[in-house]
Amino acid sequence: MRTRPHRLAPLLLGVMVCVLGQGCSYFGYYKYERPERIPPEEGTRIRDPDPRTFQTTTELEGPTFAALQVAMKDFFPPGAKASGNHERLVRCLGRRDIFDVRIQKANDDLYVIDFSANLDRCEEWPPDAVVLDAGATYLIDGKGRILDIR
Repeated sequence: MRTRPHRLAPLLLGVMVCVLGQGCSYFGYYKYERPERIPPEEGTRIRDPDPRTFQTTTELEGPTFAALQVAMKDFFPPGAKASGNHERLVRCLGRRDIFDVRIQKANDDLYVIDFSANLDRCEEWPPDAVVLDAGATYLIDGKGRILDIR
């Protein structure tokens, strides 16, 4: 006859395998938020433009795009929220659309990526707010490693 601990052993083993197999994903560290999709009724009003009429504003080669992704993951970590004492200032600096990004390929093994806040895009910018630093400059090597942050 099996005792109570012996009956629970397979259950505990199964729970352990699930926890160890999925790692930290059960705790929400790697949750992926899908981008917002436009409702179908609103999407029917938008027409696909002729691809020949596109005006290319930015074109990134693969290594440059990979360097940008590394800098973005560090500058805008997934799930991170801005914090501070001034609510309107925090809300403004928490928006990605206020940041301009400049990418310079110094050579095949060095990319300079600069994030700078364009505070004019904040409609509710507090008049008494002073921001000394609202950006960062990343040096990324050709293997996607951060060399320096300024």
